[in-house]
Amino acid sequence: MNVKLSSEESGGELTVIEDLIPPKFGPPLHVHSRENETYYVLEGEFEFACGDDTVRGGAGTFVHAPRGLPHRYLNVADTPGRLLFSFTPAGIERFFGDLTEQKDHLTPALMSTIAAKHGITFIPPKA
Repeated sequence: MNVKLSSEESGGELTVIEDLIPPKFGPPLHVHSRENETYYVLEGEFEFACGDDTVRGGAGTFVHAPRGLPHRYLNVADTPGRLLFSFTPAGIERFFGDLTEQKDHLTPALMSTIAAKHGITFIPPKA
């Protein structure tokens, strides 16, 4: 994960992160109570779900996920892909920093606790 613009650098307005996403990988459906999130595909093929909408696309695809709306992304390719994320307001890099600090002990329960601290709720899959 490469933070291109941090909260401190933007005066709390915007965080921009570039990340390499492994094949067939993405977070579970989740909701941000604080940030709007956008995705811009730099390389690869991704599927995005936001509310009731699903979009699939390659390089140049842009998706906006407003705060309060359940969303997720998935690298649907067999190769790594690259995404550029932006978050408004800024600060989500603290969430990722907290996760990194726990990487050797991270369980789904601990991940949910850390997420809740940052206003993020994971939505369990439908049975």
